[in-house]
Parts: sequence; C-alpha cells; structure tokens
Amino acid sequence: MHLLGKYGARVVALVLVAGLASAALARLAPGAAADERELDPRLSAETVAAMRANEEASHNLGRFLLHYARGLAHFQLGFSQSQNAPVRELIAERGVTTIRELGIALAAALAIGAAFAIPAARFRAARVYDASCAILAGVFLSVPAALLAYVCLVLGGSATLVLALVLTPRVFLFSRNLLAQAYGATHVQMAMARGVDEFRILLFYVLAPAAGAMLAMAAATATIGVGASIPIEAICDTAGLGRLAWQAAMARDLPLLVNLTMIVALATTLAMALAEFFAPREAIA
Repeated sequence: MHLLGKYGARVVALVLVAGLASAALARLAPGAAADERELDPRLSAETVAAMRANEEASHNLGRFLLHYARGLAHFQLGFSQSQNAPVRELIAERGVTTIRELGIALAAALAIGAAFAIPAARFRAARVYDASCAILAGVFLSVPAALLAYVCLVLGGSATLVLALVLTPRVFLFSRNLLAQAYGATHVQMAMARGVDEFRILLFYVLAPAAGAMLAMAAATATIGVGASIPIEAICDTAGLGRLAWQAAMARDLPLLVNLTMIVALATTLAMALAEFFAPREAIA
C-alpha cells in the first residue's frame, strides 16, 4: 500500500508539473496571442485592436489555470477553438485510434523482436546472424520516426506499421542481451547437457525467470511509442491523439495543448512506474 501511494503521488505530481509547464511555455512563446485573422485587409484598425485585446485576455495564464481547475473539478476539460469542439469529446474520439495502433504495434514489436532475439541468444556462436540483426536494428534506430513515417506513407503503409518499426529494434536489443544472460546461467547449461527438451528450457528456464524484466521493458517501450506517435500520426494523417497534439501546437490551442500534454505525461509516468515495479530488485539497486 505504501508503494502504491508513493507511485501515485509521483505520477500526480509529474502530470501537474507537465500541464503547468506546457501552459506557461505556450503562453510565453513569441506570437502566442497572434491571430491569423489580423492579416485580413478588410478589417479596420479598431477591429484588429479589439481582437488582440480579446486574445490577450483569453491567453492570460493565471485566468486560464483557474478556469481550468474549476472545469476539471466538474470533469470538464475546456473547449478547443481550433477544432471547434469540447476537448473531452476530441480526446475520447481520437484516443481510441491511438490506443489501438499503439497496442497492435507494441504486440507486434514484442513478438518480432523476441523471435529474432531467441536464436541470437541461444546460438551465440552464430555471429553472422547476431551481427546482421544488430546492424539492422541499429539502422532502424538511427532513422528518425518522421522519416520512417514519410517512407511508409509513400509506400502506402500505416501509422501502426511505422510504430512497429520504431519499437521492434529496441525490443530486439534488450531481449537478446537478457536472454543471452539467461541462457548462460549454470543451471540452464546443465539442463542442456542432460538433454532437456529445448522448448522446455526456453519456456521454464529462460523466459519464466525473465518475465519481470520483459514486462518492464514492454512498459518502457510503450513510453517511446507514445512520443513517437506524434510525428508519425501527423505525417501519416491518422486521426489520433498524436495528430491532434500536432494541430494543437500549430494553432496554439491552449486548452487542448495542456490536456494532451497531461495525457502524454500520465501515460509516460504510469509506464515508467510499471517498468520500475516489474524490474528485478537487483537491477533497481
């Protein structure tokens, strides 16, 4: 219970700090109170001055935070001027898409990464295979997610495919090192020498002891996917939270931007808390 309270307090504190920081940065950014309608030559100087005064009032940070806190107490997240819709409805509608694509991509990355990592860890003498996989993983790690998204968009790929390509190399490298360490354990070597079935060794002597570390790795990998979904969805034109965050930043939509920042912070801190919880105690120490 004490551990749960510690993690909960940390998550709440980090989410609140992230929301406050995003509001302050968006408000203090150059041109935050600018309105593209001011470029309309048909508007008079008085109209432009009134628009600027209205923008300055609506972008008052203290007033916004007070109004946001009052709305949050009634489960209201504000209204998005750029999308012309309540923020809560936008998040509920777009969140399903992002959660689905992130879940599919993470599952695919875990399956593919582990499938390539098991032979590399089991047959350590197969240096060509191990080196080839490591080089390929390094190539994908060095390519920006935005560039992968553009290439997949040109080739007709989806945002889910791009996310899987981003996450799989990380899963492979971690899994290979973890499983190689497990295969090198004395009791595993003795089981091999006694002729124990390979599948039984893999299942009960390698994967089972590494389950905690693998779950921690999956949670940490999910945080990478949350951040990568923003440029990927923006380039692939996917109607998810990532594209919505990009549009909010471009439009300086303060209510939408703050809520999305807090959601990303919440997802990241929860995933990292799960990673710390599932990680082996000796690894933490």
